[in-house]
Amino acid sequence: MPQMAPMFWTLLMLMFTFAFILFAAKMYFYLENAPEYTKDKILFNMKKHWPW
Repeated sequence: MPQMAPMFWTLLMLMFTFAFILFAAKMYFYLENAPEYTKDKILFNMKKHWPW
């Protein structure tokens, strides 16, 4: 049934978007609650990759 294709892709994109938002929120709250030494280690690792 070709008329199902747009709905399928819309649901697929919604699932990916929801998963990405969930992942981003989880990482955000993980960094909020992380101990200081973990934050420093993560920020130090990021400085090497993002020089600006």
